[in-house]
Amino acid sequence: MRQSRRWAFGLAAVVALSPSACTASHYAQVSCEGVHRQSIFILAAQAVPSATFIPCIEPLPAGWSYAGSDVRSGSVRFWLDSDRVGARAVEVTMTPDCDLAGSFEVALTEPSDLRLFEESDAETATIRHYVFPGGCVTIRFSFTRSDDASILAEADRLLGFTPRSVYTEGVRIGEGLTLCGAGAPPCPG
Repeated sequence: MRQSRRWAFGLAAVVALSPSACTASHYAQVSCEGVHRQSIFILAAQAVPSATFIPCIEPLPAGWSYAGSDVRSGSVRFWLDSDRVGARAVEVTMTPDCDLAGSFEVALTEPSDLRLFEESDAETATIRHYVFPGGCVTIRFSFTRSDDASILAEADRLLGFTPRSVYTEGVRIGEGLTLCGAGAPPCPG
């Protein structure tokens, strides 16, 4: 049994790091609750091994739904639909870094390792970048503050961050394997 779990984990690693996409829309959501039990986060940690944080979704209020995800080597993307502002109302993308040209820094108190930048000329969408050691999470809201300030305030509370170490430790304890990257040995190649 243990060998088959290791084989399955190895297969998941190969799929996550292959050039083609690994779409994970069958997951209920990329929830911050019970993160150690969701394999989507292990795939995310493998896709962007330099990242020290992994984005997740806080409990969704009425009217919001998880719509899907796409995990590729070098990027992780997931999106949320809203019954008020439409499909893909919020799209979250994690990459090793991001272009902050045209953005300004916004004060952020917690967690202290995160820095928040917002694009200043977003006329049709609100775009935010959370920057941290080894990664960047870009959030594209398909609407602006002027469209509906209350929806933006609600959507702003949907995203959370979990330290990558939660997943590396979970894989080490649960599978007896090392998840290379930030907080672990460097990845080969």
